[in-house]
This record gives sequence, C-alpha cells and structure tokens, in this order.
Amino acid sequence: MGRAGIVVTGILLLLAVAAFATHWKAPQEARTLQNPIKATQASIAKGKELYMTYCAKCHGLKGLGDGPSVGSLRVQAGLNLTILGSESDGEIFWKISVGRAEMPPFELILTPEERWHLVNFIRTLKAR
Repeated sequence: MGRAGIVVTGILLLLAVAAFATHWKAPQEARTLQNPIKATQASIAKGKELYMTYCAKCHGLKGLGDGPSVGSLRVQAGLNLTILGSESDGEIFWKISVGRAEMPPFELILTPEERWHLVNFIRTLKAR
C-alpha cells in the first residue's frame, strides 16, 4: 500500500471512530413515545433481570461498559448516563429496539413490554 493508500485508510478510520464517538440520536418521532409501563418496583426488577441477561455482559453491572465481553467489542459499550438522563423514555426504547454496531436490535429478541421494563431499570442506573 502506497503513501496515499495509508492516508486514505487513516482518514476512513478516523471518520469511523468519530461516527461512534458522537452522540447517538434517536429520530424525533421516538422522543414522543410514551412508556406504558409504570416504573414500579416489579417493573424495575423485571428490567434488571433482563438487563443482567442481555445487557450486562457488554454494558457492565452499572452501565459503565466494563462487562466481561467488552474486550471483544470494536466500540465503547458504556452507557452515557448523562445523555440518557436528558433523553425521553421513547428515545431509550428506540435505541434498545434498533441497536447499533455490535448491539443487536432487541426488537427481534424482546417484546415491547420487556423493552419498556429495561427502560425503567436503566433509569435507575443514572441515579446511582
């Protein structure tokens, strides 16, 4: 590979890293989705059970991106709890549903109700 090829490869790599370093925004219509599941202790417990099964291996127990599978990931897996705290339940639900990079689209794995329970549990992480 010549010098020009190395430069182009480097630029493409930087663009790819920058794309994942920027804030992951849900579409505007996701903002208005209303959570039909009240954040009761039972819902939060169900969300925690689902989180431990499906999410903690990458996102870690507290959403810090320090789960046991994180070493095999190409992108950072920490939940940006500051940003999530400013997002609506619908935006978080959308992100869980569609996934990104190595995070699968959980709309293919979990029911809408289960994904809303996850939203309720994730809300408790920002308070810790």
